[in-house]
Amino acid sequence: MSLQQTLLNLPTAALWRRIAALIYDSLIILGLYLMLGLGLVALLKLSLGDFPGRLPNSIQLSLIFCVCFFYYSHSWRRGGQTIGMKAWRIRLVNLTEKPISLSQCMLRVGIGFFSLVIAGIGFWWAWLDKQQRSWHDMASLTRVAFVPKDMQLED
Repeated sequence: MSLQQTLLNLPTAALWRRIAALIYDSLIILGLYLMLGLGLVALLKLSLGDFPGRLPNSIQLSLIFCVCFFYYSHSWRRGGQTIGMKAWRIRLVNLTEKPISLSQCMLRVGIGFFSLVIAGIGFWWAWLDKQQRSWHDMASLTRVAFVPKDMQLED
């Protein structure tokens, strides 16, 4: 049995595990955002000679989205897991039995971001869905599987 088939047979991760991994990853994203902000302030200070003050909220939100997108898409495409997902033993599985594509990452991050902005409704949807899928799972044809402690998965 191939790795992809093994992953498809794993149980779906509970919503609380997914949220715990999201919180864990948010700390990493915050660090990346702060580093990006520091670099941006330094660049503006060097080029303009003075920092104009606070960046508009639209630019800040765009920067956060970009940091999230690059962090998640890099992690998912590289091994199916972010650092938070590894800690909580969950893994992203592509239902089309192919490697995770960039377009699937775009859908997951975009819809996930939107879902969080509207009070996490897209995440809570997993409680109503029979297959425990959130909005971004359904849109990207993926699911988040729980990897039991005794199971070792090698790519």
